[in-house]
Amino acid sequence: MERKIGFVEAFKLFWKQYVNFKGRSRRSEYWFMTLWHLIFMVPAFIVNIIGLFIMIFGISVSSNVTSATGLIIIFVSSIYIFIYGLATLIPNYAIYIRRFHDTGRSMLIPLIFLGIYIVTYSFILVFNFTDPDYINGSTIITIIIIYVLYFVMGIYNLVICCLDSERKMNKYGQSHKYGSFYQTNQSKGNGNTSSNDNFIVEDSNSEQRFKRLSEQEDK
Repeated sequence: MERKIGFVEAFKLFWKQYVNFKGRSRRSEYWFMTLWHLIFMVPAFIVNIIGLFIMIFGISVSSNVTSATGLIIIFVSSIYIFIYGLATLIPNYAIYIRRFHDTGRSMLIPLIFLGIYIVTYSFILVFNFTDPDYINGSTIITIIIIYVLYFVMGIYNLVICCLDSERKMNKYGQSHKYGSFYQTNQSKGNGNTSSNDNFIVEDSNSEQRFKRLSEQEDK
């Protein structure tokens, strides 16, 4: 049976499955949670930028009170951003892996990407200490390669997270979107010809339901 994921339901599932790296998460669950992140984070970044302008204005007019006010706003908003990012770090990676599972892919690629991010970010930190002005040619080339790699991985992740759920049951569980309507011949078992015929009839009758479900989610 189909499990519909709404805006509020996606938020609840995100926290309930805080460290769940198994199972599947459908497209709507992932992108609704992305929208929740924007709701929580965009205002904080806006406040942070406002604080920066206030601080710069205070410095320009030699007003210690105004500068201190801007600095406090920046500090408070930065603390909020840090705490929220830290609190959502694990569940974000968990839902990211479950989205891969939902498309029939393993967690191998997300783990490889995580390793690449850790290693390349370590290089960036080293370069910031050894060559902060990026004068060395090898440093510039390495930084360019790293950010090109980030761009390629980002595009790949975006494509995967936009893909529809795999209709059939896979090793990570049943599709939350298509439920029990779509099964493979293997999941039906190697029965007699009559059972295979029943499967074909069921699959034929359900095809229109799949299309309607896909259209509803795309809207």
